[in-house]
Amino acid sequence: MKKLKKYKPTRFMAKDSIYDKELADYAGDFIECLCHTKGTWAGKPFKLLDWQEQIIRDLFGIIKPNGYRQFNTAYVEIPKKNGKSELAAAVALLLCCGDGEQRAEIYGCAADRGQATIVFDVAADMVRMCPALEKRCKILASQKRILYLPTNSFYQVLSAEAYSKHGFNIHGVVFDELHTQPNRKLFDVMTKGSGDARMQPLYFLITTAGTDTNSICYETHQKAMDIIEGRKKDSTFYPVSMGLVMMRIGRIRKSGRKQTHPLERQLEWIR
Repeated sequence: MKKLKKYKPTRFMAKDSIYDKELADYAGDFIECLCHTKGTWAGKPFKLLDWQEQIIRDLFGIIKPNGYRQFNTAYVEIPKKNGKSELAAAVALLLCCGDGEQRAEIYGCAADRGQATIVFDVAADMVRMCPALEKRCKILASQKRILYLPTNSFYQVLSAEAYSKHGFNIHGVVFDELHTQPNRKLFDVMTKGSGDARMQPLYFLITTAGTDTNSICYETHQKAMDIIEGRKKDSTFYPVSMGLVMMRIGRIRKSGRKQTHPLERQLEWIR
């Protein structure tokens, strides 16, 4: 994996946590064994951008004294056309196929089945393009499910339109476009208690910005901003607002101030 020249763990790393470079490298290397599935980049290796690598290293490389991941929830808010679906699919496959968890249950959630299927289709194509995964996975396209045979794990699509309220033993959830959830019912079912039997479940919430101030997305956005701006503390919650980063860069450009290292500036704001 391409290494960040100046990787520095997020400022939200707890005092008693440590950064395990080997675990972070493994997570990044797994993702970079996958391929892009759309447009000009289709079929080419998934090379993490600097801001993506920062997120992956922070989430999978920062561990508590007991050896398990510090962050259980990641809220990643990014503008449109920034590879959201590809990153979400890669994280889902990492949790399902690369995390060493027996009988891992990974769920891809969205407001409706069509939206949830977008990330699933990307993940399925990534499996087909990766020989090592293709021979170990079974894709059940009609059920929107990917089975990882060595650990009896699966990745399954769920939507707010149709889901069961019982029987989840969650190791990972990827919520795509959280701002489109019609209410908080599915979110609460998937995030409250369903992962208690796992040692390090991860709830990966990735979305573009929404406008409904009464939504679960806005509530989560506000929590993220409170943590970023120092009003709240939650060592299990990892907040990223790329929209905030881009807004700050825009202000710098409008002011006419010299912006010598924009990528490094972005990483500092993420950290």
